[in-house]
Amino acid sequence: MGTVWVAEDTLLARKVAVKTLHPELSVDEAVRERFRNEAISAAGLAHPGIVTTYDTGEDDGTAYIVMELVEGPNLRVLLDERGPLEVPEALRIARGVALALEVAHQAGIVHRDVKPANVLVPPVGPVKVTDFGIAKASGSGDLTGAGTIIGTARYLAPEQVRGEPADGRADVYAVGLLLHEMIAGSLPFRGDTEMQTALSRLSVVPEPLPAGTPAAVASIVARCLALDPDDRWPSAHVLAGALDAVMRGDAVDAGRTTDATISPVRAVPTPPLPQERPGPRPQPARPQPARPQSARRGAAWPWAILGAVVLGLGAGGGYLIIQELSKKGAGGGGDIPVKIVEANDFDPLGGDGEHSDEAQFAIDANAATEWSTETYRSQDLGGKAGVGLVVVFATAADISSIEVDAGGSDWSAEIYAADRPADSLAGWGSPVASGDNLGTSATFDVGSRSAGAILIWITRVPESGRLDIVEVRVA
Repeated sequence: MGTVWVAEDTLLARKVAVKTLHPELSVDEAVRERFRNEAISAAGLAHPGIVTTYDTGEDDGTAYIVMELVEGPNLRVLLDERGPLEVPEALRIARGVALALEVAHQAGIVHRDVKPANVLVPPVGPVKVTDFGIAKASGSGDLTGAGTIIGTARYLAPEQVRGEPADGRADVYAVGLLLHEMIAGSLPFRGDTEMQTALSRLSVVPEPLPAGTPAAVASIVARCLALDPDDRWPSAHVLAGALDAVMRGDAVDAGRTTDATISPVRAVPTPPLPQERPGPRPQPARPQPARPQSARRGAAWPWAILGAVVLGLGAGGGYLIIQELSKKGAGGGGDIPVKIVEANDFDPLGGDGEHSDEAQFAIDANAATEWSTETYRSQDLGGKAGVGLVVVFATAADISSIEVDAGGSDWSAEIYAADRPADSLAGWGSPVASGDNLGTSATFDVGSRSAGAILIWITRVPESGRLDIVEVRVA
């Protein structure tokens, strides 16, 4: 459909990816509409696992989409080069894809073309889903006529093969195909042609996974590949939770797990690929709702934006997640929950705050929402010593570590702990832990201490100029 170029945004001094539609396809209005649809569908999705769209338009008759540049191979290249993956790595990739798809599904968008070539696997950071060219928004018209098969034949769900309407469970089916292929090195269905391969899933039982595959993993794949959508995992969120449970070593009931029974998805450290490839680290960026500009925010994108699509810039490279965990009492008794009751931005060194109205998003156990720092023009926050997020517990609790999962690299932070929040940085005392050049997972050892609140004091942000906080684990 197009060619992807590495380009440079000279205004913001960063590399980007520019996808251009092949000239010979430009005369086909249906193709042009699909190309525009890719930009529109992806533009409204904000998640570290979805490639960010910055801009789209036409230049001298050439249609283009400007996107985040992700260094590293796609899953198709990775499988062709390395063959089957180890089960833990396959689970990590499948989980990342499921989490990204859940964000799309929550926004009413079904991808419909989930395949290895559309999954990017950078050396560090989360896997990323791209190419929403044939995505369909709920309630919108399709890009094809009724009964038309749309998508890549080998990765179609049965209902797509039959030309029937498809919802998020079609994407769940495709994740099952990906997971099977990553572990087995081949798809569970075969045929002499692409279409025969697609048609075989309507009447042929999927090939089993290799001997030695954990039973829990096999059951997850089997439920993904159920012929009837009602028999599959009911959502990408539930699938991600099941994959998360298997990665922790927990039992998974693939027959009865639902949205109501699955526990919240726990962030799992993302290891680098065994052989990291040379080149700059990817800096994830995400479009955000438009916010009033301040003097320290990045400049607006210089190119025209398509129609009414308005894209935020300088989206954050990192994300954290805050959730409640349980700790053993000092006497070895029952679990004592560390109950988080409040979160506030912390900007004592001057400024107009750090999105105080969004601070509670950092403790709502919802991976689709986050608190964000302001967007700064440099990684050192424009010379500012730092900004932070304060997390308050319901009562003082014994803590020993703060574990942070991040979607980007090259950021720094200090951890402070106190009986109660302080109005100034000095009031927090000395930092109890710190880390520089942090990657996608960092654990701060704070010793053994009692605290009623912690401060995550951010002293360096990713290259994008901003850090988004989604989840932190306190133990």
